[in-house]
Amino acid sequence: MKIGFVTGEYPPMQGGVGAFTQELAKALAEQGHDIHIMTRRGIQPPGLSDAKRKPGELFHLPFAQLYPFINRWRWPSIARIADWVLRHEFDVVNIQYQPAAYNMRSAAINLLPWRLKGVTTTVVTFHDLRVPYLFPKAGWLRQTAVNTMARQATGVIVTNAGDYQALTARVRTPITQIPIGSNIKAREVTPAEVTAVRRQLGLNVSDCLLGYFGFLHESKGADRLLQALAELPKHVHVVFIGGRTGSSDEANNQAFYEQLEAFINERSLSNRVHWTGFVSDYEASAYLTAVDLMVLPYRDGASLRRGTLTAALAHGRALLTTYPATPTPELIHGQNSWFVPPDNPAALAEAIQYLLTDPDLRQQLGQRATAVADLFTWDKIAAQTAEFFLAASR
Repeated sequence: MKIGFVTGEYPPMQGGVGAFTQELAKALAEQGHDIHIMTRRGIQPPGLSDAKRKPGELFHLPFAQLYPFINRWRWPSIARIADWVLRHEFDVVNIQYQPAAYNMRSAAINLLPWRLKGVTTTVVTFHDLRVPYLFPKAGWLRQTAVNTMARQATGVIVTNAGDYQALTARVRTPITQIPIGSNIKAREVTPAEVTAVRRQLGLNVSDCLLGYFGFLHESKGADRLLQALAELPKHVHVVFIGGRTGSSDEANNQAFYEQLEAFINERSLSNRVHWTGFVSDYEASAYLTAVDLMVLPYRDGASLRRGTLTAALAHGRALLTTYPATPTPELIHGQNSWFVPPDNPAALAEAIQYLLTDPDLRQQLGQRATAVADLFTWDKIAAQTAEFFLAASR
């Protein structure tokens, strides 16, 4: 198939939607599909950043054609995308949708499936069902923008059971659920690398290291983790792996980070809280392997839409997270993960203390987590996605 992707972010921009699009595009290309990606202007793919290029110039990637042509995701952009689709005669156009990736100020991208009706097959992948900001007091129009996008599409992909239930109650468009894979490729990390990472962080042999992975956003509960840390013994540390604010919704994420910094200073935690900053996948894999326990206390519950969660599973880490808001049979408390109620620092601290004192249990959780991650490899995700694309285009 000839597949066109539309995405609000793309590497080296820091964001889960961009990472997802890149990995899916690679996997689909390996399976023989012809991939084209439309994204925002100014993107300079890794390895090509030294080349002098004019704004809006095409990049020939090893697995796809990349078109960084969009300046702002407004109404003129929709016309430009429609021209691009007509010119290339795609079998399907897949819109990777998350409001923050499109700056949340306009409903233009929400109407792209309507604009492409009769032109090509459109499939929207909803990374979440958050509504766009649009403008002050937009009210019901914000939810209408999301619903209209789903209704006008030929097909819809969601990443978790909760979003599947929510959308099937609102629209009659064919919907399928396909999970997100790990946005960091797991690799074999040597004991020497683990020792080096922990030494670099200034840890003693007897210290325990908690891991948090992903950009800071209020929904991910990093503040609850720090509140729990403040109640734990001083030999317990936490490392925040990756960039702090990402490339989307930076203002809100930066404000949240400043709140965390204030709490760290107030409780004198600076010598127990470590930040890696944005690191390569290779380095991130070493940090993920070096932690004793991954702690991801999402406010909205553990979900398979979280690439940070699947990265923890793929690295065979014991995972402490929050109870899923909707049934998620792949995750089983006490077998491949450990759950606590969301927004409960006391319960989080108690669970951390319990798991840190039982290394055998952590090892069992990690081994079973790897088995779960095998369900979400990119080749399987790509095959399921291509099958849905083909069914939608008939």
